[in-house]
Amino acid sequence: MIRPLLVLLCLILPGFAREVDVYLFGGQSNMQGIAKLADLPPRELTPAPGVLFWNGTEFEPLVPGKTRSSRHKGDFGPELSFARSIPTAGRPVFLVKYSASGMPLDPGWNEDTWLGGRKPGRVNFFPGDTRTDPNRGKLYTEMLTTYGDALGFLYKHGHTPVVRGFLWMQGEQDAKNTTAAEHYPANLRLLRHRLSEDLRVADLPMAFGQVLPHSPAKPVFVARDLIRRQMVACDMDSGSPLAIPRCRMVSTDGFPMGTDTVHYVAQGQLRLGAALAKGLDQAMRAK
Repeated sequence: MIRPLLVLLCLILPGFAREVDVYLFGGQSNMQGIAKLADLPPRELTPAPGVLFWNGTEFEPLVPGKTRSSRHKGDFGPELSFARSIPTAGRPVFLVKYSASGMPLDPGWNEDTWLGGRKPGRVNFFPGDTRTDPNRGKLYTEMLTTYGDALGFLYKHGHTPVVRGFLWMQGEQDAKNTTAAEHYPANLRLLRHRLSEDLRVADLPMAFGQVLPHSPAKPVFVARDLIRRQMVACDMDSGSPLAIPRCRMVSTDGFPMGTDTVHYVAQGQLRLGAALAKGLDQAMRAK
């Protein structure tokens, strides 16, 4: 009962708790989650003690079936099992998620249309080379705004948020173009770097899931094998020149998927969330 009471006091009494842990989620449909709560066993529907979720206005306890953590009622993403798997320090944990289904990272995309190069106003997660880069993607700006609003809420209520890490699940759209797949490591490194600077979190620990485990992939994913190799190279222990410090890739091979061979079903999402928690813990411990 200690953790629930502590969380209640933190919400009711501004200034009761100063330092609180925050985890940030971002990406496309497998981060949003289209897995069904109805497919979960009852033991997975109990709330994770002391974990709160940003609903766009305020933080609320993460209660499966009550808290809408996906865009659609009755759906969920990796946040449920992540919340049960993360190490805690006896203080509240706050989760903030931004997702945009089917959206790209490479600046050459505008939504699902490949245009190449860089231009202002495109809909993608490209973070820009600098804070003032006019080619920054609209989705990155929206994601950053979501994170900023949530962190600002905590500051306003007397807390000091400590961003522990960033979880990323994205890449299917970039797997539809060879150039986007080739550039993925550079774009992912830039994403982590820009978030670190924009949120003022030094060396932000990061974990991300490898996409498209199903083989053979649908013909539209022309760069499936390439982007998977590039993602492996991004892992902090890959030994590749493309490795990103304090960044762990999580293999998703064997995670149960739906008939579309792209999206995870309930058990797949549970495995994804737990794997991301383990991967992030490893990234957090890295020097």
